[in-house]
Amino acid sequence: MRRVWIGIAAVVSVLLAACSPGTASTTTAEATATTSTAAVSAEATVQVLLAPFSELGGGWAELFLPYGEAEDQLGTSPGGDGLMLGPEFGTQTPDGNYWILDAAKQRAAVFSADGTYLEQVVFPVEVLVDGQYFQYQMPQALDDGSIAVGGFRGEDSTALLRIVDGNVTSTTFEGAISWVTTDGTYLYGLSFEDATPYQLDPNDPPGVPVDWLMTRAGTRFSIVVQGDEIVVQLPDAAVPVTRTLQLRYSEDPEVIAHAGIEVETGIDGSIFILLYGAPESDETLAIGGFLTISPDGVVSEVEPIRNPFSPADTGSPAHLGVIPGTSTPWLMVVDEDGVRIYTRGD
Repeated sequence: MRRVWIGIAAVVSVLLAACSPGTASTTTAEATATTSTAAVSAEATVQVLLAPFSELGGGWAELFLPYGEAEDQLGTSPGGDGLMLGPEFGTQTPDGNYWILDAAKQRAAVFSADGTYLEQVVFPVEVLVDGQYFQYQMPQALDDGSIAVGGFRGEDSTALLRIVDGNVTSTTFEGAISWVTTDGTYLYGLSFEDATPYQLDPNDPPGVPVDWLMTRAGTRFSIVVQGDEIVVQLPDAAVPVTRTLQLRYSEDPEVIAHAGIEVETGIDGSIFILLYGAPESDETLAIGGFLTISPDGVVSEVEPIRNPFSPADTGSPAHLGVIPGTSTPWLMVVDEDGVRIYTRGD
């Protein structure tokens, strides 16, 4: 079946740029700090250097899931302009299994942590748009083992697909919300109308507006993209902190960089940020990086990353995940020959 795809990467980037909790302050930080001193003061500015895509740094293990016609292989489907699009990414449940949204085969394909094919959950026609089109993105696994997936049904409505014990259901409700992360129990997202943060109980939609997003440790945070800066607030740290990340080009730190971000959190309250964009001096040059902010506000060195995109990528901002119950991040890349999952070592 032909897939109907609604790209949301740009929308999410715009929403993150506008998102600010009701009680948050995004005042420019008072001091410039290096990585080693970033946790000393309550407010600090850290320069983040984004480099051209190369290879992932050391310590990442690779898992490969190929495309093919067999049940134990993932599918591709036409995406226009001669492109063949891969899956709508995936998520990992607490038992370690990966659930991949195999849009071409209209199912969730389940693989073990070592890549062994386990089973499939075929989507019934009643959850497909017009009974035939796959229109879901950004899956999130919850601590109870269920899967929650967002979908868009227009400018003012959202669909929520649930997979619980192998049963697939979908509910549509008013309000266009992009669900971007989870604390393991609730989904957190941003409204299309005014970028208000929302919390959603998957068992009781629709969501409700909130002041903060929540980490998997149950601590509050906010993250706001403002041009060439990312402002991160951690009000529940021992000393509440604000970190202003100034994005610059690694080859010339005087050059401003602009980037979209993806965010996930660990069970210890760490915040993982995947960045990709371009320097202001050359908008055709793709650059990016990966970094971690500790629960007390220490900003890590920026790690180099490979290009997270390919011609088979659907455009969903869903490359970044975390092994449930841990603070171990992974990156998922939908390549032209299959899906690659890179897991960060200790």
